[in-house]
Amino acid sequence: MCDSLPAMHCGVNGDPTGSTPNLDALASQGVNFKRAYCNSPLCTPSRASLLTGRYASELGCLDNAGSFSSEWPTIAHVLDAAGYESVIIGKMHLVGHDQWHGFHDRLALDTDYTHGYDPDNFRLAYDWDQPSSGNPIGHDWMGPSYVRDPKWDDFRLHYDRDEQIHRAALAYLDRKSEGGDPFFCCVSYHAPHNPFWIPERIRERYRRIDLPLPSIPDGAEPVQGLMDRWLCDFHYIDEIQDRLLTEDNLRWLYETYYGMVNDLDHRLGALLDKLKKRGLADNTAVVFVSDHGDMMGNRGMVQKRCFYEPSVRVPLVACLPGSSANGIHLNTPVSLIDLLPTFAAMAGVSVPADLPGCSLLECIREGVEPPQRTVFAEYHGEGVHAPCFLAICGDQKYFYIPNCDERLFDLADDPGEWTNRIDDPGYAENATMFRKALNQQFDTAAIEAQARRSQRNRRFIHSTSRGNCSDKGVS
Repeated sequence: MCDSLPAMHCGVNGDPTGSTPNLDALASQGVNFKRAYCNSPLCTPSRASLLTGRYASELGCLDNAGSFSSEWPTIAHVLDAAGYESVIIGKMHLVGHDQWHGFHDRLALDTDYTHGYDPDNFRLAYDWDQPSSGNPIGHDWMGPSYVRDPKWDDFRLHYDRDEQIHRAALAYLDRKSEGGDPFFCCVSYHAPHNPFWIPERIRERYRRIDLPLPSIPDGAEPVQGLMDRWLCDFHYIDEIQDRLLTEDNLRWLYETYYGMVNDLDHRLGALLDKLKKRGLADNTAVVFVSDHGDMMGNRGMVQKRCFYEPSVRVPLVACLPGSSANGIHLNTPVSLIDLLPTFAAMAGVSVPADLPGCSLLECIREGVEPPQRTVFAEYHGEGVHAPCFLAICGDQKYFYIPNCDERLFDLADDPGEWTNRIDDPGYAENATMFRKALNQQFDTAAIEAQARRSQRNRRFIHSTSRGNCSDKGVS
């Protein structure tokens, strides 16, 4: 698993840079889901959905300061029933006291909770009632981190953490052998999450090759909907827009980014080699996925949080030993909530009856398309001011903010999502279908009330914590 990798930046999905040879080779032995979507384009709610197979709003995990109850069954609980040892190695961006959620172990833990939960994390509980004011932890990690600056010349934080995660993962696999007890291991790296840094020896590989740099078509209006405007404010786009899309800056950004992607792919290759050396390759299913994508300057936007393809469409490659499906590309939309029922089907165990996702095992085993259905995503976190929803069916995508805004795009003839079809009579029936499907899946008014209540509660706790007390004389 990785962080912030759009599907479009993987060779198996058409990227021309050759940055993902190991992922491409894995796909040649298995199945590539070309239209896989995260269920919330933000780390914590996306990962919560993946682990539980449920939507973030059902879990009450709405933003990067959100947790979910230990009562929700996860992948670990389901596989435990089949006798699997389960472990997370590296980043999972869980919030709160429970950093395990049924897993037997956490290695290279990304956050230290040994001294209890730090309420300072609740500073990320955004206030929808306040004007957009940027990231509560500071603006440098937002839009400004996408513009070249000396402050990023030696930003090794994510790289060094990934080194630790990688060593822990290889050591874990060294303890496994053919014929041993079954295990489920989630190795989760930070790359290619911003801020962007990679050793020069890796970055220089991209200095003299053509890169698919983003551009805005003549006459196109990049910031179109309400959600776009909110997030551009939150990401400080006004501050950087004159510098972001210059050729020099885009070269720096994409050379560094592709270097990070290539380094991530190298780590994937090392894990696959270790499986072979331990005699495990012929009896281990391998799945590669990202939690969400990144706009990377497309439409003049950065980060995630929005519903455009670079933000919500993620790589999903699965290889199952003994499968007859090799090098198969599937085009029907799926989402990350499908992973829990898929892993359960691989292990031959049951799942809770009310899960909204479906198993993809037959697709992986036989190379057949999954059933056509409507896939949903939602975003209720920092930067917006109301609950936001996405519905996808076939080539069409519907963006919805209740009582505020709605947009409809047809990817078949508009892959860049530039033309809003919501008022096009030819799409009226589709728009009605999407509205009905969203209102059947989500109680939008209840979700808004839940989000505002949670924001108030967490902001109160943060304001009264010792490190943030307004009266410094109070102890």
